[in-house]
Amino acid sequence: MIKVTKYTGEKTYMYPNSALAAPEQVLMDYPAILTFPHIIETDEAEQTIYAIENLSAARSRYDIDPELSEDEAIAKIQEIRNTPQEIDDTPTPQERIAAAMEYQNLLSM
Repeated sequence: MIKVTKYTGEKTYMYPNSALAAPEQVLMDYPAILTFPHIIETDEAEQTIYAIENLSAARSRYDIDPELSEDEAIAKIQEIRNTPQEIDDTPTPQERIAAAMEYQNLLSM
């Protein structure tokens, strides 16, 4: 499960490459992180930062209602991020053609 929280600059995290993400380091890597509201995606224990994104950009990307408060929007984004994607197993026309050609080649052997 991915946990989405607002970045406050008060906690030390770890980047996926195991580098320490102290507040000073995060501020150096993302200079606008404390100027504009940003969200971070972490593991359930809130130790590893997977992604950092501007909250306004995330609201736009996920089409979140602008009337929602920051906390409500963050909760909605977390819900969206943790919803499993539906997989369509229907073969495409190209896959069907490739399978037919492969079958035809096997018959001609």
